[in-house]
Amino acid sequence: MGSDTERSIAIIGAGFTGTLLALHLLQHGSDHDRIYLIEKNRRFGSGLAYSTANSNHLLNVRAGNMSAFAAEPDHFVNWLRRLAPETRRMIADDPPGPASFAPRGLFGAYIQQLLAENIWREPHGNRLTIVNDEVVDLERRASGVVLKLAVGRSMAVDTAVLAIGNLPTARKSGFTFGDPWDERATSDFDKARPILILGTGLTMVDTVTSLLDRGHRGPIYSVSRRGLLPRVHLPAASGQSRLPAPWVFDPPPSITKLSWLLHRVRDACQVAEYRRTDWRSVIDGLRPHTQRLWRDLTLEQRARFLRHLRPWWDVHRHRGAPEVMMRIEDARVRGQLHVMAGKVSELHEIENGIAAKITLRGGKDVITLQASRSIDCTGLGKDFTAVDHPLLGQLLAKGLARPDLLGLGLNVTADGALIGTDGIAARDLFAIGPLTKGAFWEIVAVPDLRIACETMAARLLRRLPAPLLTAPA
Repeated sequence: MGSDTERSIAIIGAGFTGTLLALHLLQHGSDHDRIYLIEKNRRFGSGLAYSTANSNHLLNVRAGNMSAFAAEPDHFVNWLRRLAPETRRMIADDPPGPASFAPRGLFGAYIQQLLAENIWREPHGNRLTIVNDEVVDLERRASGVVLKLAVGRSMAVDTAVLAIGNLPTARKSGFTFGDPWDERATSDFDKARPILILGTGLTMVDTVTSLLDRGHRGPIYSVSRRGLLPRVHLPAASGQSRLPAPWVFDPPPSITKLSWLLHRVRDACQVAEYRRTDWRSVIDGLRPHTQRLWRDLTLEQRARFLRHLRPWWDVHRHRGAPEVMMRIEDARVRGQLHVMAGKVSELHEIENGIAAKITLRGGKDVITLQASRSIDCTGLGKDFTAVDHPLLGQLLAKGLARPDLLGLGLNVTADGALIGTDGIAARDLFAIGPLTKGAFWEIVAVPDLRIACETMAARLLRRLPAPLLTAPA
């Protein structure tokens, strides 16, 4: 273990990010490398986001941007086209094209098939080991990292990468569901009684879709601080395979004022509307630069962005598929879905449900409602001191990891090395994906994660320089 000719790398988490990282390591590594892909759930490759069986849960990114490989942009689209006709009927377009919105479950199946093909492909199958277990603790030694598994055995590797996705949500408690992906959250309910949803983003959209699919006919109340709904992707014109080119953003060498960037984007949106293109092209044109722009901002500027601009950025950046958002709008027009701007000031259990007080935005009006259940769709937890994840809890307790100063994720270097409480960057512990949002901001969508996986694989295979020993918070 630890020689120049043989590397052993453990990837903890086998959702999309962990699986794709493993695929890139297999593709670019040597025959001597050993890759361990560790996942406590039986479904490898899909994770929570892409394991849904509901065909009405669509990707919020067009198929042309969902390839697992940047060098093969049509890889996913071509995979969709090879599906059996009865499966392709799940997609609105036939044949599917780059502008199509495919069911998320199909994307999960795509990643799972890529993993299965590599398991059976020589010599990849000999280099990749699938471990169906949970890493509950680890120890760092001079020779590498020792992982402790839930079953009681240990594994020694050179390097470990945390690819566990988002922080776990709170569990079910009575009629309160902290995890919207818990199957129980949208099943076994009184279809006529009200339901309260916390949050108005894309997770809420999926939850409402599931409720409607299961015949819920009672009122649905959805509340967030600003009451903003995700904007809608432009529908592609009939027969259109590619959308118009995005706005070309020429960033300055550095950003000294957040207000300058805000005005620049607003001006570009006005010009786009004047030219009868669309503001969406401006947001799409900003995408390749967001990570660098985020790094240029000071900590105070990032905090200001999160306080004042984040809700607006989220709804314009994370848009919904037209057919999905049409159902949401229909539910609003019919008076079934009520979207409110405010804050849940009280929430407690009552007999056969919950009671909530909602202080509407502005603080003057308070409404009280009773519902059969509440479902938290606000996003995943930020309280690292109470995180429901054994390994993360151990890393934080031992000082091997620490939260970033904004509470968005773990503190990491520019190449994903974990930074401990002593401010030292690890050479053998890394994180990738949503846990690194504090460092990269845009690191949750497939196009961003794809680049991150390619870069991380190159780093782990020692084709990039080692990280700095110290890094800023």
